[in-house]
Amino acid sequence: MEPKTPIVDHSDEGALSYIERAGDRMTIVFLHGSGFSKEVFKQQFTSPYLADHRLIAVDLPGHGASPNAADPKATYTYEGLARAVTAFIRKLGIDRCIVVGWSLGGHVAYEMLDTVPQVKGVMAFGAPPAVGGPLGIVRSLHISKNLLLISKAKFSRSDAEHFERTCLNGMRQGEFVETLMRTDEKMRPCLSRSVMSSSGRGHKERVETSQTPVCLLQGAQDPIARSNYVQSITGASLFAGRAIIFEEAGHAPFLDSQVRFDRLLSQFSDAVESGRTVTSLTAKPNYALAG
Repeated sequence: MEPKTPIVDHSDEGALSYIERAGDRMTIVFLHGSGFSKEVFKQQFTSPYLADHRLIAVDLPGHGASPNAADPKATYTYEGLARAVTAFIRKLGIDRCIVVGWSLGGHVAYEMLDTVPQVKGVMAFGAPPAVGGPLGIVRSLHISKNLLLISKAKFSRSDAEHFERTCLNGMRQGEFVETLMRTDEKMRPCLSRSVMSSSGRGHKERVETSQTPVCLLQGAQDPIARSNYVQSITGASLFAGRAIIFEEAGHAPFLDSQVRFDRLLSQFSDAVESGRTVTSLTAKPNYALAG
């Protein structure tokens, strides 16, 4: 079934644009990376492995077709974006869902672990769960021009082309350049200041102590997130007992290795939906090699 035309949901936390495809099985909510939009997940909407699920992809505040935040300092933080997505989930009356987050979207999803009853599982990739502040940045991300762009207010066309190419490994070339340039110019600086000023164990602690199942995925060729850092993450609720590494993938494994990714998401959703414990899956098939 084709996804519905984008709709804007007017909630107390602001309006979010989204696309939806009907399905009888557990709802899967997709959250995009910084500067991108819901359309980055369009291939998942036609995947045979996800055909029975209700699928929803959301434009975060200040991105895509969603309006800019009325209060940028409050909204453009991991916590503020999570509040907006939580209000959206409740507005749509979703009682059980898996949140799938890429890069920024993964960090937003971590904020919902064990705090939003409707969220029964989280899958994140390109989003290393780090300790707070500068130390977390240094340990979990590669130091490069990309870090400067992540905090830059307004993208030039050259910036957008470079960032798109880096994040998507040259795939779907040019498709998101205008989207990246459209992003609210207050979003990246506000988010960067919030991340740099945070302290404590941050998302690392959230993931490692979570009671909610977490599927932690990482592309070994990711030019932004450090794969060796992601592999160091532990936790009783990690799906298959460990971070899953796609050796051939970069920052966007849902595009680099789409079939493998869609199969993994299907397997994770099966486990969450059936209520099987995460620890019982530790010795199961090697999901990184499943084709």
